[in-house]
Amino acid sequence: MAWAPRQPRQGDVFLLRVRAGEPLASLAGRFGRRALAFWPDAEGRTTYRALAGVDLEDPAGATELLLEARTGAGDSLRAGLGIAVGPASFPVQHLTLPRPFTELDPPTLARVQRERDRMNGVLGEPSPQRLWAGPFRVPLPEAPPPRGFGARRVINGEGRAPHNGADYAVPAGTPVLAAQAGRVVLAEEHFFPGKAVVIDHGLGLFTMYFHLQDLRVGEGEAVRAGQAIGTAGASGRATGPHLHWGARLGGARIDPTGLVGTTSNEQ
Repeated sequence: MAWAPRQPRQGDVFLLRVRAGEPLASLAGRFGRRALAFWPDAEGRTTYRALAGVDLEDPAGATELLLEARTGAGDSLRAGLGIAVGPASFPVQHLTLPRPFTELDPPTLARVQRERDRMNGVLGEPSPQRLWAGPFRVPLPEAPPPRGFGARRVINGEGRAPHNGADYAVPAGTPVLAAQAGRVVLAEEHFFPGKAVVIDHGLGLFTMYFHLQDLRVGEGEAVRAGQAIGTAGASGRATGPHLHWGARLGGARIDPTGLVGTTSNEQ
């Protein structure tokens, strides 16, 4: 068994490889409290892979990796070990905003709760099939350096939830592309993320695209890697045009830019 990077940090995604002496009838696992979904190599079917995510607020330290397999002959195998999770250094942003920007009236609070429930429902029903193949890409034709993942925001002196996406400052109207193939499970406008698209890539992996100027895909649509799904904008609660790109893996809030390097050699 091998994994890379060897010491994942808070917010990271890493690729597990498990080599078996013969094709397995089944292989399942857990990393910490999150289930792992394995897929076999195209040839031979004796090497199995899975993506594992470390939530940006998971504690640093040893985290248990547990594997359970069943051979073709019906024998059960079980193995476990600890993987050291390193701490990440996230920036702290102190912001001062007008009170109407931070204090919501009751109807708006109710809307926000409905939309949060809608988003959680979408993310809670991943496809059991892997819908992507090959490496992920940054979802822009030309991407400036990303900013903000994991940033701890203090707004008007009050601590807020960490920023769980990577922000790209690009002009309004810049095409936004699907980071990999998958199925659109949400394409609608919400209060905070504005016009938003969520793509289910299967096996618990989702990517999210917020603050879009327009939507070019609809719910239920299958998309290919690199397909235009909208354009960057400043919809929702945004101070200027940009793309917010986020990712969830087994429920873990991961840095989406990590998908690009981690999947560069996967099959």
